[in-house]
Amino acid sequence: MTIKQPVSIDGITFDALIESDEEYTSDIPQYPVEDGYIVSDNVTNKPLELSMTLFLTNTPVTHAVRHGVSPMRVDEVTSRLLQMREKKDVVKIVTSDKTYDDMGLTSLSIPKEVKGSREIKVTFQKVIKTHTEQVSIPESYGKSGKTGANAGTAKTKVVNTGSSGGSTLYEWFKPYIGE
Repeated sequence: MTIKQPVSIDGITFDALIESDEEYTSDIPQYPVEDGYIVSDNVTNKPLELSMTLFLTNTPVTHAVRHGVSPMRVDEVTSRLLQMREKKDVVKIVTSDKTYDDMGLTSLSIPKEVKGSREIKVTFQKVIKTHTEQVSIPESYGKSGKTGANAGTAKTKVVNTGSSGGSTLYEWFKPYIGE
């Protein structure tokens, strides 16, 4: 007989999963218009949010052979959770029916210990990873207008500020433009 692992967070095994909730939410931006209505033009999905209440004891209810009985187990696991939070780790969560990759801890509630056990509440959010890509831009896109001149240059003009010292804006900005 194989006992299913109730919950593992980044390799930390908990005794039982008491409650679990997957939340899928979206944003619909609103724009007021002159005729008094609010219009929208898209829906943006937010990342998955997973909330769980986990049971943890010094005398494991499940997997006692693997963990043994330790008066320090609850303290060690809560310490690891706090370290995970401080390091802002992105972790893998495994439940008996699903695996969640790339999850970041957004909420952790650790109640006071009651006779060597705790019901720990955690909330994780899916971290959507992006990557950068370097591409070559054809030289023709680096030129402007019909003339094909280089884009991004400007001419400077000496302007008298009218101050009694006779300084110009050009002279004032000269140290900043490197001349």
